[in-house]
Amino acid sequence: MFEPLGDVIRLRRLQRNLTQERLAKMAGVSRRQLSLLEDGRNVSLLFLTKIAAALELTELPVGGLRLRSSQPELATIVRAADVLERLKQSLPTWISAAGEITSAAASLDEMLGRALAAGVSVREIEHAAERLASLPAEEQEAAGETLRSLASREPAVRMPRPRPAAKPAARRRGR
Repeated sequence: MFEPLGDVIRLRRLQRNLTQERLAKMAGVSRRQLSLLEDGRNVSLLFLTKIAAALELTELPVGGLRLRSSQPELATIVRAADVLERLKQSLPTWISAAGEITSAAASLDEMLGRALAAGVSVREIEHAAERLASLPAEEQEAAGETLRSLASREPAVRMPRPRPAAKPAARRRGR
């Protein structure tokens, strides 16, 4: 019937005078996985398409089937699978960043509410926000930590805002 897939891959690799290490490098996969494939072990479809593309194979025996693909479609599938894999790997970073943004927004909302309740003017808040936005990134991050820490404290712990000192009265001349 059909030759085993591992044998087809090994034969094509040898016909092209490639070592497992060289083929693995060309396909962007590990040599160990390639060895497993040639030994008849199961591998992912993504892995298989990378090897097939590197060997310029357009037909592969898989089980009792022969899979055929045109090169442009196979290349597109491999590229799409690579992009998807990279996105999946960076997903935890984006989820973490979204959580931090949500937490910072909640802290700022709470602090804004406290500031407005304490009689701070909108202009003072805008001025503070402008100063914060003009800080370098490292200082913004440190300020964010401080703001989150302050927002998490109980209102009773806050110190009252100091009132500006009265200006001394000007002395009259001629006394």
